[in-house]
Amino acid sequence: MDEVIKKAYEAALKGQSYAFATIIESTLKGTPRKTGAKMVVLEDGSLYGSIGGGRNEKGAMIQCQKAIKTRKSTMVTYNYFGGKGQSVCGGQIKVFIEPFIGQRQFIICGAGHIALPLSFLGKLLNFRVIIIDDRKVFANKKRFPHVDTIIVGNHAQKLAEQVINENTYIMVVTQGNEYDFECLRTVISSKAAYIGVISSKAKRIKFFNRLKEMGISDKLLNKIKIPAGADIGAQTPEEIAISIMAEIIAEYNKPFLGSTKFKEKN
Repeated sequence: MDEVIKKAYEAALKGQSYAFATIIESTLKGTPRKTGAKMVVLEDGSLYGSIGGGRNEKGAMIQCQKAIKTRKSTMVTYNYFGGKGQSVCGGQIKVFIEPFIGQRQFIICGAGHIALPLSFLGKLLNFRVIIIDDRKVFANKKRFPHVDTIIVGNHAQKLAEQVINENTYIMVVTQGNEYDFECLRTVISSKAAYIGVISSKAKRIKFFNRLKEMGISDKLLNKIKIPAGADIGAQTPEEIAISIMAEIIAEYNKPFLGSTKFKEKN
């Protein structure tokens, strides 16, 4: 297997994001690599393959990292004519930058009434869904036949054992405030894209005061969605789950927010 494809495949298996940079057009002479040459850039900046090296390849690498963040493909042109900031090989290449976003992981701490509809929504949106709960009567395949993984044990301890990266979304909705707090404390410094906690305003104040006493910065506290969910007047577990998932969708669709169709007409 070609190294570029192999590295992309390995990243995909780990749920990591990456981007291809492929030369789709080049002049016949001068350019170091020709049409079809490609490289892959992983979300941590690792690069495999080559489209010619030098400053142009570095520029394409930066464009790949940008594409991973914005989730948008783009086309860039690089010249080798020896002008200011250009290599002197001669010729020109056009490079297509195409990002691939790793599968999102949704960890639900708790297996109660809200967790059930949340897990259904997670699978509907193609998340890899993990349920963690210390109660076998709730955390089982009969109740959650559709989820990918069910873990029975101490919420915070089992949560700490999970691989958490920028494609991980975490919702804390256990059967007790202290369980909720321990889960939150476990992941608050992680790279998770979303951390939500089922909560009242009073609970938020209590949790934040305790975390500040532990030295947790305001920057980390501001990442937490507590109370979690968009304000849609949700009442039932199903409605609450929808409000939480709406907030999660808005988080991973940030680059696409602000569509003109939702703006008020003049």
